[in-house]
Amino acid sequence: MANAVSSFPVKTSTMFENGFDIIRSTPYGNTLTMEMARAAIENEQLGKNVVTDFLALSFSSPDYIGHKFGVNAIETEDTYLRLDKDLGSLFTYLDRKLGAGNYVAFLTADHGAAHNPNLLIDNKIPAGYWSGGQFMKELNIQLDQNFHVPNIVISFSNSQVHLNNSVIAGQKLNEETIRKDIVKFLRSKPGVAFVADVDHLEDANLPEELKSRIINGYNQRRSGPITFILDPGWYSGTANGTGTTHSSWNAYDAHIPLLWMGWGIKKGSTNRQVNMSDITPTLAGLLHIQMPNGCIGRPVEEVYKK
Repeated sequence: MANAVSSFPVKTSTMFENGFDIIRSTPYGNTLTMEMARAAIENEQLGKNVVTDFLALSFSSPDYIGHKFGVNAIETEDTYLRLDKDLGSLFTYLDRKLGAGNYVAFLTADHGAAHNPNLLIDNKIPAGYWSGGQFMKELNIQLDQNFHVPNIVISFSNSQVHLNNSVIAGQKLNEETIRKDIVKFLRSKPGVAFVADVDHLEDANLPEELKSRIINGYNQRRSGPITFILDPGWYSGTANGTGTTHSSWNAYDAHIPLLWMGWGIKKGSTNRQVNMSDITPTLAGLLHIQMPNGCIGRPVEEVYKK
């Protein structure tokens, strides 16, 4: 089946036999996070000083539950219904503690999520699983035949090809030729939409939007020199997998919510594209303070009261 079989009602009392980390895969991980937030506000006396206090909360249970069951599962629906109640309880508490309109809150996410590929395939929508482990074995065999050195590629992590740099340097291999062979290999595989060498992005046959995202996500000390992008509906995994994952540029994954409420916030909405990096300058604008020195975003001016 495309999603894990629902097993409601869930007897949570039996879940802790495998350890307390199971809490994160239940809606109660959110509830505990909310309760700890209230404890922090009470014991740290947040909002009682003349300076601005900032409290960041990460409600991570939807992530774990979504990975396990998928975006269409009743477990996921149940989680968000309970999270809505938890947020309502938190805002009611803040209204009593600080006064309605005396605090500003924003809500966002780190990513969206894909539909389970089996669900898409069942509904005759193009999708599939990309066997990264198998393709890496095939690629290393081919590179060994060409360069007579095994295991030149050590990882396909984060849709990037990571090379065994010490071996390449020690054997005095031609890295430029190796990269070209890798790009050619990946382009021949099903489910691959784009492949690019990050040192030659200006020549790559990629939409400008993707070039910008690759550059923004690249770190020369950690990232692999070649990046590949899968077709919509495809992700790395096994064909019998349930649940879902993320890490694509497509709208179902990259489009996230951004909601603002409270002090200094104007009622309204916008369909203009903004980015996660715009949150910090927006807060700085609300507080009339300097933006952080690493800030790359722009204020979302639509949220400000004039």
